[in-house]
Amino acid sequence: MFRTMSSRVLLAGVLLVAVVMAVCLAEEIVNVSINPYKIVLNAQGAADDVQANVSIGLSSARIPVFDVELWFDDELVAEAVSARYCLIDHILIIGFDREKLLANPDVIAMGNSIVEATVAGTVTDNNGLTKEFSGSDMVEIVAPGKNGK
Repeated sequence: MFRTMSSRVLLAGVLLVAVVMAVCLAEEIVNVSINPYKIVLNAQGAADDVQANVSIGLSSARIPVFDVELWFDDELVAEAVSARYCLIDHILIIGFDREKLLANPDVIAMGNSIVEATVAGTVTDNNGLTKEFSGSDMVEIVAPGKNGK
């Protein structure tokens, strides 16, 4: 009887560890804010990149390794060109090339609409901590001179 009880306790412990590891390794769903929230397709000037501010916990401000994508309504529209982390606010700032985004045919076709912008990927900070994440925000794409949908 003792051996059966020990086997059950051991099995329960192994299952608990497996579940905890699966949760820790899974993609983290996070809050995301896209800036600017309104993307004007014929915008001129030397504006900053389009940024995604991601609420996530990391251990270092330097992000030497990142693989992050930006999707508008399930269409891949950009890959990240920069990543940095604010230790004070716990915000990961992902940059996407504004000029390439504005020239993307899929983005142009979405003009005068509100789309779901999803940021997803993996980052590794300077201390070797790796996080996989995904989160969404709503973005308005404005195409002056184009008839509304």
